[in-house]
Amino acid sequence: MFQVFKNGSNIDFMKQSRIWAFVSIVLVTISVIAFFTKGLNYGVDFTGGIELNVKFNSEEVTTQKVRDVMSQVKVDDLQVQKFSDSAYNEYLIRVKGADENLGEITKEMEKSLSDNFAAGDYEIRKVDVVGPKVGRELKLSGLYALIYAMLGIFIYVAIRFDYKFSPGAVMALVHDAVIIIGIFAITQYQFTLSTVAALLTVIGYSVNDTIVIYDRIRETMAKQKGTSLRDVINRGLNDTLRRSILTSFATMLVVGMLLIFGGATLWDFSLALFVGVIVGTYSSIFIASPSIMLLNRLVEEKANKKKQS
Repeated sequence: MFQVFKNGSNIDFMKQSRIWAFVSIVLVTISVIAFFTKGLNYGVDFTGGIELNVKFNSEEVTTQKVRDVMSQVKVDDLQVQKFSDSAYNEYLIRVKGADENLGEITKEMEKSLSDNFAAGDYEIRKVDVVGPKVGRELKLSGLYALIYAMLGIFIYVAIRFDYKFSPGAVMALVHDAVIIIGIFAITQYQFTLSTVAALLTVIGYSVNDTIVIYDRIRETMAKQKGTSLRDVINRGLNDTLRRSILTSFATMLVVGMLLIFGGATLWDFSLALFVGVIVGTYSSIFIASPSIMLLNRLVEEKANKKKQS
C-alpha cells in the first residue's frame, strides 16, 4: 500500500525543542505587541453598528463607486471593503458604533443602493445590525468562553493523565490563541463572533491532537519502564507523527477551500481555522510535549532541594 509517511521514524524532537521554543517566544511576543499597538479590527458583532454584505453582478462597479453611493447616507464612520476578486465583486459595507436609529440607517443604505443600481445588478447577501451595548456583552461572552474552555481542558487533562501533563496542554492552547489573535491584529482583518467560534474550534482540534500524543507517551512509559523521559517523549511523537501530519493536511485542504471559495461571510472564520490548524499541530509537538520534560525536571529539582535541606 502507498504510504506518504512510513512508520518507524526516529526524529529527535527534544534536541530541537529549545530552538522551537525560541521561535514560539518570538511569534507570541510579536502577536502581543501587535495586539497592544495596532489592536484588533473588531466587527460590528463587538463594536455595534451595521454590516451589509453586497455582491454586484457588473465588473464595472468599483470600490470608489460603492463609496460614492454610500456617501449619500449621512453617517460618521462608514467603511467599504472589497472581499473578492473581480469575478465576484463582493463588498462589505460597515457602519460602526452607531448609537441609535440603526434600523433607519439600514433602510437608508438599502435605499441608496436601490436608487443607484438596478434590482438585478446587485444582491444583498447579509445584513447584521447590532447595538453597542449588545456588542460589548458579546465581547465579554467571547472572552469568558475562551477562558472557561481552557480551564475545562486543564482539569480534564489533569484528571485523565497527570498534573505534569496538564500545564503543557493549556500552554499550547494559549500559544495557539495568542498567535491567531496576533495574525488578526497584524493584518487588521475583521475580528468577529465567527473568529471566536474558530478559536474555540482550534482549541478543540489542538487539544485532541495533544491528547493523542499524550496517550502514546503514557503507553510508552508503561511499556518501557526505566527508559529516560526524553526518549519516551521522542518515541511517542514519532509514533503519532504520521497521524498528526496527515490529519492536519486533510483538514487544511478543506479549510483552504473554504478560505478560497467561502466568500466574505466565511473569510474570518476560515482564516482563523487555517492558521489554527498549522499552529495547533506545531504546538502539540513542540510546546505541549517538551513541557512535560520541563515540568518533570522542575519537580525533581524541588524534591532534591527538600532532601538536601
